[in-house]
Amino acid sequence: MDIKNILSILSVIVFIVFILLGSRVRRNYLLYVVYVFPFMDLFITTQDFGGYKVFHFITYITLILLIGRPSSANNSKPIYRFLFLIMSFILVVGSLKSEFVGESLLELSQFLSIFIYAILLINECQEYPDFKHVILKGIKISCLLSLVFLTFQLTFGLSVTLYKLNPNASAYDALIRYPSYFEDPQKYGQFLAMCSFLFLMEDPDKKQHPLINMGLFFMVIVALFLTGVRAAFLGLCAGMIIVFLFGDSKYKLLGIAGCLLAVIIITFYASNFAIFNRGSGLGDTAATRYAYWADAWRIFLIYPYMGIGIGNYQDYVSLHSQHQYWYYFGTYEYVDHPESGYLKLLVEFGIFGFIIYLAFIFGPIIQSVKNLLHKPAESKMLLFLIAAIVSWLLAFLTVYSFGDLRIFILVTTLLCIMIVFSVDSEKKITYES
Repeated sequence: MDIKNILSILSVIVFIVFILLGSRVRRNYLLYVVYVFPFMDLFITTQDFGGYKVFHFITYITLILLIGRPSSANNSKPIYRFLFLIMSFILVVGSLKSEFVGESLLELSQFLSIFIYAILLINECQEYPDFKHVILKGIKISCLLSLVFLTFQLTFGLSVTLYKLNPNASAYDALIRYPSYFEDPQKYGQFLAMCSFLFLMEDPDKKQHPLINMGLFFMVIVALFLTGVRAAFLGLCAGMIIVFLFGDSKYKLLGIAGCLLAVIIITFYASNFAIFNRGSGLGDTAATRYAYWADAWRIFLIYPYMGIGIGNYQDYVSLHSQHQYWYYFGTYEYVDHPESGYLKLLVEFGIFGFIIYLAFIFGPIIQSVKNLLHKPAESKMLLFLIAAIVSWLLAFLTVYSFGDLRIFILVTTLLCIMIVFSVDSEKKITYES
C-alpha cells in the first residue's frame, strides 16, 4: 500500500478517536483541519468511489455528530446564508442539466463540504472571539511545516513528497521548482504568498516578537522564490503594496527592506532561484493561456446561464473541445481547467452561480475595507487578511488552485475570519459611538 494511502487512513482514524475523546466536536474538528492541514487533500476513496478526500470525510462525520446540537452563535451575516441557498439551487440545477449528471453531483457534494466548514468556523469564532487567533496560529504552524518539508526536498531532492508531482516541478525549466508537501509548485506558491502576511499580524492579547515574525516572513518569501511561480510572486507584490500604502510606518519600512532584499537576491543570487530562470518566456506562456481562455469563453457563450455543471470541465472538453490538452512526455491529458480559476468557475457555474460565488469573496473584502477605514485597533489586522486574499486573487487568474483542497480551505478560512473581524469591528464601532 502506498504511503499516502496509509497516511489518509490514519488521518481519518486519528480524527475519529480525537473527536470521540473530546466533548467539543465543532472546535476539535476545526483544530484538526488546520493542525493536520498537510493531509487534508489526501484521497480516502478511489476515483471509482467518488474520489473523496480526508477533508470531505471528516467534515461529513462532524456534520452527523452535530445534528441536533443547538448553537448559541448569532449569525450576524444572514445575507451569506441566503446566497449559499441560491447558489446551491443553481449548482444542483446545472448538474442535473449537464451531460455528466452523476459526476457533477459527486463534485457538488464535495464542494458543499467547504461551506459546512465555513459555517462551523464562523459560529465557533462568534461564540469564542479569541478562537480566530488559534486558527491563524494553526495555519502559520502548517506553513512552517511546509518550510521544514521544503528543507528536506532541498537536501534529498524531489523524491521526498506526499504526491506524484506535477511535471512542471522540474521538467520544463532550468532549475527545480519546489512544491514542498503540495503536488504542484504553483499551488504551493499561492499558499506561501497568502501565509506570508499572517506572520505580520499581531494578536493584541499576547506579547509579540516583531523581529521573529519579520524573520519568518522573509523566510517564507525566500521559499516563494524557490517555487518559481511568477503569478504568486506578483500577487505577493500586490499585497505588499496594500500593506505599504495603508499600514503603519514600520510596515512601510518593512516594504522598503523587502524591496532591498529582492534587489540583492536578483542581483547576486538570481541564478539559484527558479523564479528568475524559467525556461518558458512570458510571451509563450501568455499565448498558450490565451488560446485556453478563448476556448473557455466560447464554451461559456454556449451555456451562459447554468454552465456545463460543476466539476465537468475535463469531461466536457474530452468530447467537445479535444484540442484542449496538456502534453507530458508522450502522454496526453485533457485539461481540467482553462489555465484560469475564474474562467473555470464561469464555465461550470454559469453567470448566475459565478456572480454569487464572487459575492462570497468580495463581500468580506469590501466590508473589511469599510471597517478598516474606521481605524479601531483590532481591525488593523484586517489589512493583512485583505493583502493575503488579494495575493491569491491575482494568482487565481492563471491557475485554478482549488483543485488542491488545502488552498480552498485556506482561502475560505481567511474569508471567514475577515467576516468575524468585521463583525467584531462593527460591534466596537457601535459601542464607541
